Amino acid sequence: MTDQIAGHRIVGRDLVPADDLLMISEVLPRETESVPVARRLVRDALLRWQLPGLVEAAELVISEMAANTVNHARADCMRVTVYRVGDDRVRVAVIDRSCAMPVLADAGDDTEHGRGLALVDAVSQQWGYDPFRWGKRVWADLVADGEDSPEGHVPMYNTPCGRPLTSR
Repeated sequence: MTDQIAGHRIVGRDLVPADDLLMISEVLPRETESVPVARRLVRDALLRWQLPGLVEAAELVISEMAANTVNHARADCMRVTVYRVGDDRVRVAVIDRSCAMPVLADAGDDTEHGRGLALVDAVSQQWGYDPFRWGKRVWADLVADGEDSPEGHVPMYNTPCGRPLTSR
């Protein structure tokens, strides 16, 4: 069954934008209990899209991004999204209402916190953020089998203010 929503098609639980990229999105309460829910959402999407090799890294990345939102954002909710942006590439993202932008910190050996974005940086091909007037979207690209995209082709959100932070 296929329904229509403002430039998108709904196919089962998948929201398919007009450009045919698959996307799954869910609004979750901004609370600690939502972090494992975000992991399950990502895992289920990747298994449905037959990308089991990305599950472990994607679960780690979304856990860190969701935990950052729980700890640092305002508002009562966050949106978790998973985009399939290619045959072997996904982009996971968390959208929140905090205007504080993410900072890749150099956590000391004795520090208990501050390593989340370093983990995201270590396992993703690229990560960044898109600032909005009312908050931000923090995203990370993951590629199956550690393959890089073709030279010069890095899919980006179609926004003039996207901020890629790393690229390998």
